[in-house]
Amino acid sequence: MIILFMIAAFPAVGQSVPDSVLSLPKAVQITMQRNYDIRIAKNNIRIAENNAGVLNTGYLPQLVGSAGGTYNKNNSDLTFFTGDKVSREGAVSKTYNAALGLNYRLFDGMNRHYNNKVLKADYSLSELQARAVIENTLIALVRSYYEVANLSARIENIKRTINISNIRYNYVKDQYFYGQATELDLLNSEVDLNNDSINFINTRRELELAENNLNVILSLEMDTPFRVDTLVNYAVGIEKELMLESALNRNVDYLIAQQNKNISDLLIKQSKSGYIPTLDINGNYGVSGLNSDLGNLLAQQSTGFTTGITLNWNLFDGGRTRTNELNARIALENSNQQLAQSKTELERQISDAYSNYSNALFVLRAEEKNKQTNRMNLSRSGEMFRLGQISSIDFRKAQVDLEDSINRYNEALYFAKIAELELMKLAGLFLDEL
Repeated sequence: MIILFMIAAFPAVGQSVPDSVLSLPKAVQITMQRNYDIRIAKNNIRIAENNAGVLNTGYLPQLVGSAGGTYNKNNSDLTFFTGDKVSREGAVSKTYNAALGLNYRLFDGMNRHYNNKVLKADYSLSELQARAVIENTLIALVRSYYEVANLSARIENIKRTINISNIRYNYVKDQYFYGQATELDLLNSEVDLNNDSINFINTRRELELAENNLNVILSLEMDTPFRVDTLVNYAVGIEKELMLESALNRNVDYLIAQQNKNISDLLIKQSKSGYIPTLDINGNYGVSGLNSDLGNLLAQQSTGFTTGITLNWNLFDGGRTRTNELNARIALENSNQQLAQSKTELERQISDAYSNYSNALFVLRAEEKNKQTNRMNLSRSGEMFRLGQISSIDFRKAQVDLEDSINRYNEALYFAKIAELELMKLAGLFLDEL
């Protein structure tokens, strides 16, 4: 009986992971390929890339083709200066024209120059925003993945508990048959076995919900079968100062705040272009003609090329340029304030996350010791129960203590890993770690 207790209570260690298990790197790969939020973020990058392309800079000329014609049929009465009169019913006149025009702005007060820089900065900003979406999605994946891992480990723990409760129930049943146990002992052992079975069913339901949530993040069908890897490896050499230094250089939210400030700087320079004149050049090649049944000019056709240059200087535009400049300066001030706030908030987040991570590692070590102690306690209680030195209720308490201890250890195990990855996310090292 003691051997059976030992086998049921102590899981094997160092087992290889089956090939059918969905590893975290594989889950990350699937998420990067299929997750809807990430795919939308990548499309937004493509839009920003198109906006920053040469076709949207305004540096290319405009080539315009035009053509037209008119047809008139009128009753006309003409009187010439000589006194002659001519009347014509149904006189027809036709005109036609076609032209090809080229327009190009040689200088626009540096508006195109700074607008091009703004578009490129927007493209870089969209890349940072996409990275933020990816990081937030993947950290949600990690939490969901380890939630499934934790519940999977809890299921295995409950199975071991049910095995022990079943052995205990049969043992008490035999004792009751030989008059060595009371009916109350038998009923208690049966109730405990039933409670363990109910706990298994409820936990299995929680696991199904967690698996569905993971499938949503993976963008897979709800009934997609998989198992997760319950093994965890931790990073080494994590120091608070290094994490803060890395965060100020790589944290995506802080980088977004810096990029917004850069864009605000460019918008101020662009707003000043309204004070400067513009210079345009244009060329036109066209053909036009006239055919008329009435008048001195019966037919005419002209073909030729025209060109010109235009200088425009808006001396006063009603204050619009000045208003744009003032608003751009206020936006820059806001960007500076947001950048300072982002830095302060990032320092606080790093401090809190590192404290959370350190505390999680301490709790993990303490729970590991508690688990070992409760295992020895259950082993000793099983021997004393067999010898009749403790009651069935006392043995049940040792059994429950071990089950709770293993569950707390597993929760601490995955919580510490999530705390580690959240710290790395703040430091900008999250994607590299994954």
